[in-house]
Amino acid sequence: MSSVPTAAQQSEDRRTFVNFGGNLTWHAGCYRPRNEDEVLQILARHRSEQIRVIGSLHSWSDLGVTRGVTLDMSNFDAVEFGGEDGKARVRVGAGCTLAALLDCLHATTNRTIPTLGVIKRQTLSGLISTATHGSGKPSVSHFVTALRIAAFDSHGMPKIFEDCGGDELRAARCGLGCMGVILSIELRTVPKFRVRETVLRLDRIADALCLYEDHPLTQFALVPHSWKIVAWEREALAGTGIAAPKTWLFRAFNVVGIDIGFHLLLKASLVLGDWAVRTLMKALPYLLIADVPRVDDAEHVLTQLHYLFRHEEMELFVPESAVADAAALLQCAIGVFAGDATSIPIDAERRLRAAGLYDELMQGRGTYLHHYPMLFRRILPDDTLISMASASREPWFSFSLFTYDPPQDRRNFYGVCSWVARAMHALFGARLHWGKHYPLGAPETARMYPNLEKLRQICRARDPAGVFCNEFTARVLELRSAYRNRSNGASCS
Repeated sequence: MSSVPTAAQQSEDRRTFVNFGGNLTWHAGCYRPRNEDEVLQILARHRSEQIRVIGSLHSWSDLGVTRGVTLDMSNFDAVEFGGEDGKARVRVGAGCTLAALLDCLHATTNRTIPTLGVIKRQTLSGLISTATHGSGKPSVSHFVTALRIAAFDSHGMPKIFEDCGGDELRAARCGLGCMGVILSIELRTVPKFRVRETVLRLDRIADALCLYEDHPLTQFALVPHSWKIVAWEREALAGTGIAAPKTWLFRAFNVVGIDIGFHLLLKASLVLGDWAVRTLMKALPYLLIADVPRVDDAEHVLTQLHYLFRHEEMELFVPESAVADAAALLQCAIGVFAGDATSIPIDAERRLRAAGLYDELMQGRGTYLHHYPMLFRRILPDDTLISMASASREPWFSFSLFTYDPPQDRRNFYGVCSWVARAMHALFGARLHWGKHYPLGAPETARMYPNLEKLRQICRARDPAGVFCNEFTARVLELRSAYRNRSNGASCS
């Protein structure tokens, strides 16, 4: 007589996954565990296979891809408060989304989390695993005070670990899924705050960089083809308030005019051709409401409906001391790829020739017209092992390249990304966002992160057989599964 299968064994389902950007498709067995016991059962049952956890599928890198077993942790969405005053910390289930956490915090307390990324649909486990960040503060990962994780002991048996300090916590704060299955996350909270924002039109990067001393939450965009600077001058204000009519008008304009209207114009310009793209980019700085301050709750100022239109992004990080030079090189390179420039400054040419990248840039002249502003944000150093702002004495600036081309039409965009990533890494020590387009390999990655080997050691201790490894971890981190008879991958458009 056969035994009755466990709940975990009954719940496996074969599924096809497609990420938000449409650039990755894969097939895997999927579980949606309801409690910690089921997670441990799944780990025990599949400890000779690959296991990866998915969040909101908003990543563009193949970080979450597996041909083995996928865990959907959306049932783990509880929110509990703790700390000395009962509110100073919040413990969140791994599958809880940022939107749900903020709704709970704001409905039951007068607190929020210290920094916010642009997207609220991300799960908390996905958000910290790739060090999601805003501007003017460290990433969300920096504010994690404890994690509860299901992994393996030295004998390969499933076990739950509580990471509350030391290198284990620093590793788990941005573990890329290699530390095990995150069950819950404890975060610091801060009193809810508002943000004063004023949109400014500027002519020079230097003018934007001067804003940060008095307005640390500022971010700015370099607009291609017009080469104007649009800055969102921002500073935090204590307390909360009742939204005034002006506040509601700004909210409506940002949703209807920017999140929806501008992106509809962008999609139309891509259909009409290069002339329309250039026209839109030259008009963009004048489509925004400039020089008029707005004050609103931080959530409404710092987040966007970034998911309404499918796109793909590569995000790079350079030290603050290099951001002006990096932005200048980026402007030159975008001009060359667009066919607008035939040369670049002598110093940049010399450095690119020394890195073996100059001829490749010139060969790419006229192959790609970039069609989206390049957003710059300032991130303070993190207390993690491998977040993009880790192991640093100075802040970092991130900047992003976006494409709204359909997945099958992104080949030339990928060529630009590959060159930009290699050039920025060679000249300025740039790092890449783990969850976004990642064209670099293990040698470059090892040079970016002095604590990478320490992370590898901790991951191997938690995962002796490499169950939580996949193609991305092998290619980028040199963390491989011990099981040689399995393959892993994804079909990439």
